[in-house]
Amino acid sequence: MGRVAVIGCRVRLAGAIAGSSIFADHGFHIVTIFDDDPAKIGTELRGVPIRSTGELNAQVAEHNIIAAVIAVPAGAAQSVADQLVKAGVHIIFNYSEALLQTPADVVVHSSSPAVELLHALYFYLT
Repeated sequence: MGRVAVIGCRVRLAGAIAGSSIFADHGFHIVTIFDDDPAKIGTELRGVPIRSTGELNAQVAEHNIIAAVIAVPAGAAQSVADQLVKAGVHIIFNYSEALLQTPADVVVHSSSPAVELLHALYFYLT
């Protein structure tokens, strides 16, 4: 089973990801959420523990995390991506507005609701 982490506890996005059965249906399991907010650390969101980003390296190794979802502000996204790469994650789903720079062996899928909406409108209206 593939193990996935979410970085950034934006309640709606992280909750939707953590609570979706579609991942488990395809053999993936959200094992942890990382955040820097002391009020969130040590709690759970839909049964998934929220940990400090300071635990990222250890948790990636312990849980053999293969992919991560970045849901942090754009200004923090590159730093988070760098931490993930250093920890050994090779698949990153980027939900920030930042364009990430990663090594060639790291696959980054970027998704921006605003860009996707513009894309859909462009094809609908043309």
